[in-house]
Amino acid sequence: MTFWDDNATPAGVFNVGDMYDEYTARQADFIIEQLDVDSGTMLDLGCGIGRLTLPVARSSPSLLVIGTDPSPAMHLEAKTVEGTAANVIFFMVDRVDTMQPALDGAWCVLTFQHLPDHTVKRHLADMCEILKPGARLVTQWVTEGEEAPMSYPRTHTEIRDWHFDVGFPWPTMFFDAAVTRYSDEWLWVTAEKPA
Repeated sequence: MTFWDDNATPAGVFNVGDMYDEYTARQADFIIEQLDVDSGTMLDLGCGIGRLTLPVARSSPSLLVIGTDPSPAMHLEAKTVEGTAANVIFFMVDRVDTMQPALDGAWCVLTFQHLPDHTVKRHLADMCEILKPGARLVTQWVTEGEEAPMSYPRTHTEIRDWHFDVGFPWPTMFFDAAVTRYSDEWLWVTAEKPA
């Protein structure tokens, strides 16, 4: 957890109001558009300190948005802003497989690129399990670069196949140029659980 805890500090790259300020609104708008739900329960997997959890929650008071993260420091930082939106709850958990299958939508951004293959596949399977039929999952991936500890680029084929393997047919892929215009190495995926 050291990596996550180090980056939960005010100087960390996940700091709200720091280097991602310019991109947060575009990312949140994309997530809201892709999930296409203005009421119900949403999940932000790997929410960090709530950078995207809060703007998505503020898009509709009829949403309940749950942010989950395994980092104690990230969770503590997120809890400090929890009261700024009445429809947000943060939990410190490593897995969401124990949740009831009742989610109306979910997303995972800036997380899978830091996790090994087996962990990502487990998370995808868990998400498919707990989404309602017809609900969508939005994820962001890194597709280029050297593999290193906490840095795992994936190919388009791997990403597509992993979605197929857990039960998401025909995920839609978006190059980041059409989403946040932040990185040529980013790929965004929207997958829908079969009804």
